[in-house]
Amino acid sequence: MDLFAFSLVLAPLIVIVDPPASIAIFLALGKDLDKKELKSIATRACIFASFVLLTFLMAGEGLLEHLGVELYSLRVAGGLMLGIVGMNMLKEGQKPSRKVISITTGGEIDLDEPVDFGLVPLGMPMLAGPGSITLVILMGTTNGIATVALAIIIVMAFSMSMFWIASSMKNSIGENSTRVFTRIMGLLIVTTAVQYFLDGMKMWIITL
Repeated sequence: MDLFAFSLVLAPLIVIVDPPASIAIFLALGKDLDKKELKSIATRACIFASFVLLTFLMAGEGLLEHLGVELYSLRVAGGLMLGIVGMNMLKEGQKPSRKVISITTGGEIDLDEPVDFGLVPLGMPMLAGPGSITLVILMGTTNGIATVALAIIIVMAFSMSMFWIASSMKNSIGENSTRVFTRIMGLLIVTTAVQYFLDGMKMWIITL
């Protein structure tokens, strides 16, 4: 394998996946979890993101054409998914840590069960987002599926190692600091969601 050519695939994928950006939301949403649970969530998120990217690498272009879905639709959908998470973080100042069921009498039942954020939004659309999905589809047509697949595995292994290291940092952040941090991250996530949405709409307008 040409290492220089491989680096031209690996470098842009690391940039577009941007693991450090996902660490912030990882710590904010997992503030009530212990180190072992955080590592488990990080592992699931990276495996899920790898599966999504590999699926789109091998069948993405044909699948989207078959379903009649355009790439700009992925950006809009990703923006909506992130927007919901970000608004909840802004409103509550904390992660949605429990499942609550409304009952007919007007009360609520607290199931005291943590929400697993490993698949959504951490795995998708944070790691496997519209940008990275689009990138792997395009690179697969020019650099070969095997080369891009190896790059995906390396990037996700790198991301998981960063999450594992970050899981040891959460105890150094106090409760009040965590709430402030979560609200700030909520604002940033909403901003990113709006940008995803606007990018998708811009791509759609160009096709008109």
